[in-house]
Amino acid sequence: MIRAVRVAAAMLLACVGLVLTVSAPASAACTCKQGQLEQQVERADVVFIGTIDGVEAAGNDFTYDVTASRAYQGTPERSTQVFSAGGPAACGLGELEVGTTYVFLATGDAAPYDADSCGGTAVANPTKVEKVEALLGEGAPVQPPPPPTAELTRVEDSPPAGLARAAAPGAAMAIIGLLGLVVVRRLARR
Repeated sequence: MIRAVRVAAAMLLACVGLVLTVSAPASAACTCKQGQLEQQVERADVVFIGTIDGVEAAGNDFTYDVTASRAYQGTPERSTQVFSAGGPAACGLGELEVGTTYVFLATGDAAPYDADSCGGTAVANPTKVEKVEALLGEGAPVQPPPPPTAELTRVEDSPPAGLARAAAPGAAMAIIGLLGLVVVRRLARR
């Protein structure tokens, strides 16, 4: 009988430990509610469409190199970055696929902007784009920066060399050639 009580107590402790172990990660999971698109747009500082050019992972955090093509809210640069904190409690975006186009709803005044799965960032499918455009209008294309302009840099301030100075090396070579010809002719006569 005592043995049966000990086994039951051990089983009870094992079950309680298992419940606590299994429920602990669930409490650390992302618990945000995405809400309606209108609320997500209100919280976002920038809303734009961009294609992922590269993904850099640092632990559970990700930084995405993005080429923005259309801006609906804010003024992102053509080549910009978006940061997403990782980990189960941070509601990060995870490792987004390079070459895929997304609608970014992000916060921040400048790159790298912050985005998470609660903010509404998602693949730029026609339905998502239509909903964003219904709220914010058709947006504006994000233009690449203008090419750099050429600048004249003066090497020196002195005037260019005169004709006599420029022609002197050629004239010297011609004189040396003629003198050599004269010497060769005289040696040939002997």
